[in-house]
Amino acid sequence: MPIQVVCNNGVMEEPDGVANLLAAHRHAVAMVERLGKRWLRTEGPDATLIGRRLDSVMSEEAIARRRAAAAPVADVVEMKMKAAYFRRLLGNDWCEVDVDDFRALLGSFAKLQS
Repeated sequence: MPIQVVCNNGVMEEPDGVANLLAAHRHAVAMVERLGKRWLRTEGPDATLIGRRLDSVMSEEAIARRRAAAAPVADVVEMKMKAAYFRRLLGNDWCEVDVDDFRALLGSFAKLQS
């Protein structure tokens, strides 16, 4: 299921800009955290069901993270925004950022036309 961002006016928007992609990833991380906490407190068949949902949400988070990392930056402001966001991800252990994410992130920076 693709992640979509809802604006204040309630209209669904496709996350295309860097800020929207980062917001979609923050939403995905929050979902993982919420389900992870529920899963740790649950036992039995409910834990199995929540565990399956958690696996699904974790894969959605990884996709959102990769999309955010690979998104092209239009200017230096967006580059700084992405760099700061991924620095926070690493500093706060919110999620695991793998080597392919770093390659995509650096590749998006290298494509910036000055």
